Amino acid sequence: ITALVWPLSRPNDFVYGLAEGKVKIGQLKSNKPQVLYSTDVYVVALAANPDGTGTVSAHLDGSIHRFIFADAGSTAHAKIAHHPSVPYALAWGRHILVAGNDSQVVFYDQDGGVERTFDYSNDPKCKEFSSAVFNPTGESVVVGNFDSYYVYSLNNRTDTWDDVGVKHVPNLYSVTALAWKRDGSRLAVGALCGVLDLYDACIRRYRYKGKFEFTYSSLSQVIIKRLANGSRVVLKSLYGCEITKINIYS
Repeated sequence: ITALVWPLSRPNDFVYGLAEGKVKIGQLKSNKPQVLYSTDVYVVALAANPDGTGTVSAHLDGSIHRFIFADAGSTAHAKIAHHPSVPYALAWGRHILVAGNDSQVVFYDQDGGVERTFDYSNDPKCKEFSSAVFNPTGESVVVGNFDSYYVYSLNNRTDTWDDVGVKHVPNLYSVTALAWKRDGSRLAVGALCGVLDLYDACIRRYRYKGKFEFTYSSLSQVIIKRLANGSRVVLKSLYGCEITKINIYS
């Protein structure tokens, strides 16, 4: 097993890829695996979309395959793109991000069309991209590199991806694992030499009348914390719209 992902909408199933190129689903209720599709090419990465209705797999030859879980029980598998390098970094949010050792970060749509490309081939500090993860809303993504990670954010007004910046961490070495807290407020970064750092990942934070704390983990998601007892509630736009105003009645 070379890659594994657990889609959010399927609590009893997880998807995993094999060195022989097969992508299988492990069914916990029956304790049996089932082949979703075969490619005969080593699986280097797997990712699921934010709602867990589909997965993508990246393979050693640069091919990107998409699999959709249909409500009627039927399934849809298709090869949607061919990336120019080995796609070690793979993630699926509002779009599909793919990156490897050619110093390029490419955003694809669900059907494999190129949405945006960021080319860092002229930057001597940029090494191989090794991992990637979207925040829970799929509007921001972090891509691991050597001694650094790159951050991108979706501009909802223009529906294009912007390069937010690069976080350089001396002596971090290659970022080998990334994970985002489910409410989007924290980012965990794991590296080659065993270090695990936890970052505050909110867009902004402020207090309301000294009773509540608003933490914007993305434009469409806000964590509201009652300061008196520490209780929390997460507000999220189901349609990905920007939250511009919050009213509290007590």
